[in-house]
Amino acid sequence: MTTGAGSSFPLTRLAAKYNQMKTDGRILSNRHSIEIIRHRVEQLIERIDANDAPDRLNKLQKLWNEMRNMEGKGNEVEANLIKRDIDLQFEAAREDYLAWEQMFHALDLDRKMVDSEVKVAKDIQAILTAEDAYELVAKLLGSVIQVVDDPNQLKRIQYEFAKIVGDTPVGKDTIDAEFEADE
Repeated sequence: MTTGAGSSFPLTRLAAKYNQMKTDGRILSNRHSIEIIRHRVEQLIERIDANDAPDRLNKLQKLWNEMRNMEGKGNEVEANLIKRDIDLQFEAAREDYLAWEQMFHALDLDRKMVDSEVKVAKDIQAILTAEDAYELVAKLLGSVIQVVDDPNQLKRIQYEFAKIVGDTPVGKDTIDAEFEADE
């Protein structure tokens, strides 16, 4: 089976590395584990949000003041009912804390898994730096510019390439001026 790993074309060798990564059990195992961890983080965030965690301290303060007011009036029955609500709020706060603790643990585990994946990618020499990727895109755009004759299509293609690499979008006038300067 031809993989392209020994090709004289760097792009073909890069494609071979990509295919190797897709079949490397260490990376596939990591990716599956990372997905599980990230799903758990999402669940924990939803749980914290659903429990009204941001308002918990305000609720406790309000209940505390109500309870002290009832005690001051000598209304022990009402004060005891409010104390029960305070207990429930503290129990919920503890649950929030545990969810946050689990989330931080999961995020740390996620970081370790990503580090492990990067190590595996380095081991199989399958890392492409941002600078390498930018240079590759520039070369691709250079090839397109040599082949495409229609200035309008060329402008559109250049704009699409700029979007792909995250360059700041420029106005149509600026694109027109650049192409006129190139011609």
